[in-house]
Amino acid sequence: MKKIVNVKRAWGQPVEARALVMREGFSPRYDLDRWTGVISRIGHSAEDENIRDTVLIIPTSKGGVAGGWAFLDLLNKGIAPKALVFGKLNPVMVQGAVLARMPVMEGWDQDLLQMVRTGDLVRLDPQAKTITILD
Repeated sequence: MKKIVNVKRAWGQPVEARALVMREGFSPRYDLDRWTGVISRIGHSAEDENIRDTVLIIPTSKGGVAGGWAFLDLLNKGIAPKALVFGKLNPVMVQGAVLARMPVMEGWDQDLLQMVRTGDLVRLDPQAKTITILD
């Protein structure tokens, strides 16, 4: 059965991909091997997972200014996620996502971390401000 979650803010084109769910904040600069796309921070809830072509579902962003340019770098290397979904994010992550033309959403109306598991197929519609869980 499909489940629909509404978000407060969204930008970008619709996208459908498998989810990669994180239980803590994420920084593309500090939590990631930026040559392979694998989460490399020891102890991170998504440690050893590859972000390539996934929808990252993250409770909060972390890090500062350098995190923004990292998404464009990942795109140019061919290892970027398809989209970003945050419970709460900062302007740097928004700027980085827009620069990399990566859909970005923030602020869900249900506990997305309890509803979606890594590997679930999700569809994001930024204009409608909805996330549809297809699995």
